[in-house]
Amino acid sequence: MDHFRREHPHLRAIVVQDGLFSNAPYLRLLKDYDLRYIIGAKPGDHKFLFNAIDSSDDTQDVEMVVQGIHYRFRFINNVSLNASNPEVRVNFLEVYETRPDTKKHPEPKRMRFSWVTDLPLDETNLMKIMRAGQSRWKIENETINTLKNQGYHFEHNYGHGYKHLSTVFACLMMLAFLVNQIEQLCDVLFQDALKQRGRLKYLRKTMEVMFQQFYIESWEALYGKIAEGYLGSIQLDSS
Repeated sequence: MDHFRREHPHLRAIVVQDGLFSNAPYLRLLKDYDLRYIIGAKPGDHKFLFNAIDSSDDTQDVEMVVQGIHYRFRFINNVSLNASNPEVRVNFLEVYETRPDTKKHPEPKRMRFSWVTDLPLDETNLMKIMRAGQSRWKIENETINTLKNQGYHFEHNYGHGYKHLSTVFACLMMLAFLVNQIEQLCDVLFQDALKQRGRLKYLRKTMEVMFQQFYIESWEALYGKIAEGYLGSIQLDSS
């Protein structure tokens, strides 16, 4: 946060994090750095908070249906985070999301989410606050899970070296990730090759095999051959 505020002293920002960070010392720290927040809050970790909300007459309920999805919001402003820090006041948002049944999920799917925030809540901004809170999972799925499971070997590379090697590996990994993101957005041949192989890690394995077996004249030739479905073949003598 020191580095962030030094580089961006006047930037208005909202911190989005999971329930590990919805504690009084951390929320005070965010306030000191003039940062807004939307942070997960689970009933098991905040019994005092949820009991206070359940017993309060100021809690409001709002229901919405958007694109066939039913949302039931419950919210309240200016409540104590916990009994130990009554002066730390937060705004609370909870939502029950019910999705209609589909072929993949024959039963309606019901999910529950809840956050604490310092952004004032009212009927006009509940959906925006919810979307912002859920954006953490988008980052998790499209970045962290990709780095772990799509062939970048994030966990493997991160643990090597006693001085700077792990940092070098991490920087090279993020550079490769950046290049792939640009290719997925802008390179038609890469897009076609990725579509042919189905997943990024399968495309990467195919590229590795072709680099080992063939002389590759250009990236265009490599991606073009993969996009065509050409993986080479071996003819065996049946006699």
